[in-house]
Amino acid sequence: MFNRLATARIKAAEDAMAAGRLEEAYDVATLPDVADSRAARPLREKLVTAFLTRGQERLLSRQFTEAIADFDKAARCGAAADVVKEWRTRAVDAQRDDANAQIKKASALREAHQRLAAGSLAGAADAVAKSPVQDRDAAAMSDEIERQRSRAETALAAARTAFDAGHLATAVQQLLAARTAHAKLNGIIELEAGIVARIVDQGRASFAEGRLDRAEKELAVLSDLGRHSTQRSELEEAVRIAKVAASAMSDGRYSKAGVLMGRLGQMEINANWVDAVRKQLDTIDDQRRVLLEGPLGLLLGRKTPTELDAASLIGQETMAKPANIKVPPVIAAVAKSPAANGLFSRHLMLRIDGVGSFLLLRGDRIGIGRSGPDATADLQLLSDLSERQAEVVRAGEDYFLVSMSGVELAGRPVEHALLQDGDRIRLGHRVKLKFLRPSLKSSAAVLELGDGVRTTSDCRRVILWSGPLLLGGTRECHVPIRGAAAGVILMERGGVVSVRSMVSGGQPVTLSMGVPVEFNGMRLSVQEAARGSGLGRVIG
Repeated sequence: MFNRLATARIKAAEDAMAAGRLEEAYDVATLPDVADSRAARPLREKLVTAFLTRGQERLLSRQFTEAIADFDKAARCGAAADVVKEWRTRAVDAQRDDANAQIKKASALREAHQRLAAGSLAGAADAVAKSPVQDRDAAAMSDEIERQRSRAETALAAARTAFDAGHLATAVQQLLAARTAHAKLNGIIELEAGIVARIVDQGRASFAEGRLDRAEKELAVLSDLGRHSTQRSELEEAVRIAKVAASAMSDGRYSKAGVLMGRLGQMEINANWVDAVRKQLDTIDDQRRVLLEGPLGLLLGRKTPTELDAASLIGQETMAKPANIKVPPVIAAVAKSPAANGLFSRHLMLRIDGVGSFLLLRGDRIGIGRSGPDATADLQLLSDLSERQAEVVRAGEDYFLVSMSGVELAGRPVEHALLQDGDRIRLGHRVKLKFLRPSLKSSAAVLELGDGVRTTSDCRRVILWSGPLLLGGTRECHVPIRGAAAGVILMERGGVVSVRSMVSGGQPVTLSMGVPVEFNGMRLSVQEAARGSGLGRVIG
């Protein structure tokens, strides 16, 4: 009875296997009475071959869990232990590698999305290219990059059309849309300069005519365009001073209003009404004094009130002039510095006799945070910052500000933003930095330390070294040197640091770490900086 039942089960398993129902045949073949039957041995051998073959096919198609299950079933059907172990190990390793690749892919696509949102299409494409898995998700992100490029080009074309037709408000809106979608799109900078110049010219004309309300509205049309334009800043400052003067006049503080009008008269804005208003204010103030010093003034029972003198008013009303920063030009492509190749330290110190010290940080990801025994930031500050408050990340020609624990850019909280020349950064409550891209000839950037931020070596500038560094007296130099007769270029190639003159034909001179070199009338050296040499001290 028992043998007849086992024989029937074996026959059923063989029929199931012939029909391609491997799991059904496996379930029967592994029953206790069948598994121990010598008659079932041919069936088990066929199942071993079938499960090993299917497991290998599933491994090739990246169905790792299913492949491992097939190899385990082959083992239960009597497959050689070493064969099963080899294939199972391959499947487990491939599964682990695939999981790691998926994690890296997710990180790369997340970074691509952030860069795309910041308007850096090149940075987003670079992030997608770094994904170890180029699947449908990566292709979809690449398609989204191209769609955003198309939207930016359409918006830029609409901005040009509106500008040519004199519809400046529409031109500003369309240009802002294009810049948000693709900050480095060819033509944006030139059109922005044209729009800013025309609107500022209109505002200056309105100001000259005495239509301050209209000048203020025309400036408001610019929105975020030309925020580093000297012409815009000067006109905004003139309107601001005029508004403060109007408020002082309304409150009866005629002397203060007159001083402010005097400041307006010294600005390079031709407005004939300014001098006339100042004279009228002086007349009113003189008449008021005469009245207060006369019979009526005696009834006040106190001395004649006087306003602050002009010198004190000027001291109170003086405000920091906007920085003379030009709209950032299109940055020329340069060869990528081997910042992460480990040729020498990521942290270097450049010392120039009579000029100062400059911290050179190498790498595509620069961390900023507090100092301490276990601090990991590249630029470490003694402050209330977190261990890694923020990062400055370079992607090709672009730099991004990434917040880890609270960052403001131009007065607004940000999580991930594309940095532009002249951007002002605030970390925590008191740490202020300024981001600069001084030169068209290099992708290197500068973090200028704000008031109250001091490094232990008294560095005022931190250089993000990703290309040639320019040292000299011109505005495009990363390291400013007053009175420098001829600028020099500091370069790193293949782990060798050298300097050469900006004048063509000069031969480069190699620098050894820590050994001073006399070159072009200056004495300089580069040495490895111990971790934390960029420690800062916040005075508050």
